[in-house]
Amino acid sequence: MPIYIIVILSLILIILIVAISFFSSLKRTIEGYSSQLFGTKDFISALKKQKQEIAETPKTPYGIDNLILPDITKDFPNMNINEMKKIAEESILTYFNSLEKKQVLSFNNPSEKLKLAIKNKIEDLKNETIKYENITPHKTVINKYDRGESICSLVFQTAIGYKQIANKQIQKFEERINTEFIYIYNDKKINTTESISLHCPNCGAPIEGLGHKICPYCKAGLIDLAPKTWKLNDINMVK
Repeated sequence: MPIYIIVILSLILIILIVAISFFSSLKRTIEGYSSQLFGTKDFISALKKQKQEIAETPKTPYGIDNLILPDITKDFPNMNINEMKKIAEESILTYFNSLEKKQVLSFNNPSEKLKLAIKNKIEDLKNETIKYENITPHKTVINKYDRGESICSLVFQTAIGYKQIANKQIQKFEERINTEFIYIYNDKKINTTESISLHCPNCGAPIEGLGHKICPYCKAGLIDLAPKTWKLNDINMVK
C-alpha cells in the first residue's frame, strides 16, 4: 500500500478518535449540567419538561388599575368597569369556542376586524381538531387606556388557564390574553388628521369628559356628542 494512503488513513483515524473523544466529553458535560439543574441526565427531556412546567405555571396579568381608572372615570363616569371586565372574560370564552367549533360565534358587539381575525385563525386550523376544556379566567385587570382624536381604546389583560386537546394529546396552558375595546366618539374624523375637540352646544366651552351630561361651565344639559359604540376590537395572546 502506498505510503501516502497510509498517512491519509492515519489522519482520518486520528480525526475520528479526537471527534469521538470531544463529543463524548461534551455529552458528559451536558449530562452533568443537566443532572445539576434538572435532576436528570436526559437534557432534551428535561428541556421539554421545563417548557411544559412554564406553560402550566399561572401567569400574573399586567395592570395598573389605580393609575388608569381615574382617567377612564373622568371620560366615562357612568361606566361599570367590573361589568366591562366580565364582558372581556366572556369574550375570551366565546373566542375559544369559536376556534373549537370552526365558526364565529356571537360576541358582544364585535368589530369587523375581530371577526376577520377569527375567520383567518379558523382557516389556519381547518385541518386540525382542537378542543378546549376547563377554561378558567383567574383575574382581569386594566392594561391600557388611550384617548385618541376620535377613538378611545381600553385594553384588559386576563390571566387564564385551560386544557387543549389536539391530536389526542392533552396539554394544560396558563396564558395572558388581551381584549381591546374601542369607543368611537366621532366616526367622521376617524380617517382624517383633523384634530377633534368637544364643546358645549350652549356656551361653546370645551368638554373634557366624553361621558359628561352637564356642562361644567354653564350647567346646561348635554346631549350625546357622539354615539356610544364600545366595540370588542381585538383578542390576542400576550407573548
